[in-house]
Amino acid sequence: MLKDNYNHVSNVPNPSIKKGTIKEKLIIFLEETLYKFQEHFKGKINESEENLNEQLGKTLSHFAKSQAFIFQAETKQKQAKGIDRRVDIGVFKHFSDPTPFFTIESKRLTTAMIKSREKEYVLGNDPTKFSGGIERFKQNVHGVNLDHSALIGYVQNEDGKYWYNTINNWIQELIDGKINSPLNWISNDLLNNICGFTDLRLVKCISDGNKINQTKISLNHYFINLCE
Repeated sequence: MLKDNYNHVSNVPNPSIKKGTIKEKLIIFLEETLYKFQEHFKGKINESEENLNEQLGKTLSHFAKSQAFIFQAETKQKQAKGIDRRVDIGVFKHFSDPTPFFTIESKRLTTAMIKSREKEYVLGNDPTKFSGGIERFKQNVHGVNLDHSALIGYVQNEDGKYWYNTINNWIQELIDGKINSPLNWISNDLLNNICGFTDLRLVKCISDGNKINQTKISLNHYFINLCE
């Protein structure tokens, strides 16, 4: 989880961003900044998810000072029923906005993860608690009522190509019913590689699955290689 101690970021409207294009501008900024994060924090192969998230939040906030969006740690995701959830980072257009227009969740990717958490990028070990990354978006407890968000994987061993194949194998097992889940998993939930594995510092993928409320969720997936 992230701490709410980022440097203050002024939210100045950017006239160069045309109406309806802010998500596209955000994705460009996010990818550029993740390369900077990778360069600065490579070697952190034993770092906790909490510490990496804190550093990621500060990195995004630092480079966003002249941008038309604000990154907020531990953004509340209000639930229709039950306890409100929090997503690692919410992205806002303006400081007065009550809800984010984009959300970011992050997970460690390491074969050293304990057995009960090894598939946490996709799903948790208890299908009733929805502790996995992708399943939280499908359940609409993260990215609440949004159609676009992102998942970041901190690669702490192997590489992004390995995790792309491993994660897709897990999703395929869900599609085939080999892993129990109350959610409906389909082929669109599989990750589609969009970078050709030409630069393993940052592997970029997309998926377009369904939420439990029958709306769509497009996810940008980024595997940051901290091993090199």
